[in-house]
Amino acid sequence: MIIREAVLLTLTLLATVLLFTPFLWLLGIVAYNGALTIIKAGPSFLIKEPPLPESNSLGGIGTVLEGSLFLVATATAIAAPLSVISALYIVIYENSPLAKLGKYLLELVVEFPTIVVGISVFLFFGLILGLGLSSLTASIALAIIMLPYATVQITEALRIPKSTVYEAAASLGLNEAHVTRIMLIEGKRGVVTGILIGMAKIFGETAPLLFTTTTSFNLYVKGFLSPVSAIPVLIFNYAFSPYDNWHDTAWGASLVLSIIVLSIYLAVKLTLARGGRS
Repeated sequence: MIIREAVLLTLTLLATVLLFTPFLWLLGIVAYNGALTIIKAGPSFLIKEPPLPESNSLGGIGTVLEGSLFLVATATAIAAPLSVISALYIVIYENSPLAKLGKYLLELVVEFPTIVVGISVFLFFGLILGLGLSSLTASIALAIIMLPYATVQITEALRIPKSTVYEAAASLGLNEAHVTRIMLIEGKRGVVTGILIGMAKIFGETAPLLFTTTTSFNLYVKGFLSPVSAIPVLIFNYAFSPYDNWHDTAWGASLVLSIIVLSIYLAVKLTLARGGRS
């Protein structure tokens, strides 16, 4: 019995090491090369424009960092209210045909290739509606990707207050608006967590942005209808370029993007931990 438990424990530890080794190896490479670039370029790496090819300058990622923040903020402003409303309807009217259909479509869209979302949004909003390669076109693509992830998380978070609060509030004669408000108050941590998870998902998205953003990386955001680019697009283009200084810039951009995404997931963990203690 002791030998069998020791073998099982050893195999479990080995499987865990094998599972995390590729991730830690990749994170280590990004951290090492990215840190070298940022140290060499200095803090101005976060505000300077990307460099010219075959120059001695590493430039920076100021324009694409601004673009990424603007796109994610706009996409969140679009997707977050829709996610909350959709989750509330699915939870409150979970036995209705429309709620069942909505839940099925959400699960379907989660597995949908994001590159198809990018092409579809560009064809409809970019070409048919004439928005072109604009901030709004890219934000809509990211919002469509964010919507199912955030909605699924918020739906699960609101099931608990529904089971404990909804029936009690309804039995007291409170109207639908008051009951919904109580559910949101009780499940606010879950709502915030769902939105943060959706934001983390779209921050690193590359495929849809290849069809909805520009590869002119020296452009700052001027409005919703102006062209814009983002960090993942810069990394994709610079990584496959023949220029060494662009490779270095791509490493630095990769580290910044990794820090942003990991920081969001850390915020999710802290939110869940505070919710558990309360």
